[in-house]
Amino acid sequence: MEITFLGTGAGSTLGSKRMKSSILIEDSGNSVLLDLGTGANFKLEDIGKLNIDAIFISHLHIDHINGIFDYLVQRKIHGMNPIKIYSPPGFGNILNQFKTEGNEIDAEVIESKLPSAKIGNIEVRSVKACHKIYAVAYIINNKIIYSGDTAEPCNEIVSESKDAELIIHEATCVAGCEIYGHTSVKDALSIFPNDKLILTHIPSQKEKDIFQEVNNRAKIAYDGMRINV
Repeated sequence: MEITFLGTGAGSTLGSKRMKSSILIEDSGNSVLLDLGTGANFKLEDIGKLNIDAIFISHLHIDHINGIFDYLVQRKIHGMNPIKIYSPPGFGNILNQFKTEGNEIDAEVIESKLPSAKIGNIEVRSVKACHKIYAVAYIINNKIIYSGDTAEPCNEIVSESKDAELIIHEATCVAGCEIYGHTSVKDALSIFPNDKLILTHIPSQKEKDIFQEVNNRAKIAYDGMRINV
């Protein structure tokens, strides 16, 4: 299984060094996206991976879904079938508003409080996260956690992490962002095994401070980073 970090920036990130949140997971000819934030769709185009099987949305904040609509335009242009999009409730309403305003895009939207599906060998399930709005974290093949946006400690994510081989977790600040429903670097490092941890959702303008705080104790993702698990 190969994981590609398409977008590793937080919602507050400035510029194009870090696009907004998105991760591509590929295994045995199948591929899924976890979120598709602003600009991450361009990274997907750059690596020639337009034909994705499904998208899983963690929550409906703009920085996690804004790239989807332009991606759907590209699928339309290239004659691809409507993609399956798994999401907490509400995404279908947003998509329908775009369509109502004349955008000829489409998708098969499957909404659930806890989205889940099996795409080939990629088994995806979710648990409730602890964000400012309703959000989920995703578990892939019972061994990879993608936190999406969440404050920690979040009981269900912490519980799942005990058996995880890899924890891809947001780290929006050095300290103090839990009041916004986010996790600080300090909390992530203190709660999760550092050798299993990859930090993402990094504001580009705060990179230096975050790297100093991490001090090589865990990995920090960057746009284009690829790993095999």
